Amino acid sequence: MRSLIVALTALFLALPAFSVTDTQLITDGKAAMRRGDADEAAKLFEQAVAMKPNVAEYHYRLGTAYGAQAQKAGMFGGFSLAKKTKGEFERAVQLDPNYLEARLALVDFYSMAPGIAGGSDDKALEQAAEIKKHDALEGHRAFGRIYNRQKKFDLARKEYVEAVREQPNSPKTHYYLGNFLASQKDWSGSLHEYEYALKLDPKYMPAWFRIGVHATQSESNYARGEEGLRKYLGYTPAEDEPSLASAWYYLGMVQEKTGRKADAKQSYLNAQKLAPTSKEIEAALKRVS
Repeated sequence: MRSLIVALTALFLALPAFSVTDTQLITDGKAAMRRGDADEAAKLFEQAVAMKPNVAEYHYRLGTAYGAQAQKAGMFGGFSLAKKTKGEFERAVQLDPNYLEARLALVDFYSMAPGIAGGSDDKALEQAAEIKKHDALEGHRAFGRIYNRQKKFDLARKEYVEAVREQPNSPKTHYYLGNFLASQKDWSGSLHEYEYALKLDPKYMPAWFRIGVHATQSESNYARGEEGLRKYLGYTPAEDEPSLASAWYYLGMVQEKTGRKADAKQSYLNAQKLAPTSKEIEAALKRVS
């Protein structure tokens, strides 16, 4: 018996210690980002990058976490994190030039960041041109975002309209045009585009979400907005689609605006469970409590 115990002990000691994989780190980091914990996400993505430094996605993920941290940091901390954000996105594109999500992230960074932090309209336009070589729709979207931030609204509108002209039967093109029109407070035009997207594909769920958001922003069509948000809440969004926390938040807004404070409070609580660090949700709960 003693010899058996010794043998088993030796075998156990010879086994490698359990260690988390890079894929698990990325999965956990994405979950942290969904609940608004950018600090935890950054730590997890940093570990994944350390384990596999030549994976473009890992650098992109780390860049998104640094970007979220930068938005919450003060001036000096924000500049430092902004430079790290840019570096990670640029590294992702260097590793995989066809990684359009990373290129679009660079479009956003270059077009939003001040020059002292690495922002550059020229570099943003260069990235948009590269995106358009690979995907015409995403290229129009990239140019539209740049022009919108430059307040060149006619040029931005032209990009989204051109996308619809090129792909009239794509619900996504109408969705993107609707989003632009909503940003311009063209409520009738944006609602038309969302409804047209659903006419083309009733299962295109982001359009249902946007109909809900539209109701709160335009302060109209509340019943249709609630219908859209409830449909969306029965869906599992893809990573690049609006979160369920956002859907619960906007449902709460619809309910609050229609005088149903108890219902609104429950919806906001549901949102808070999914995004516990959100200041917007916290403020909403105070309004209805």
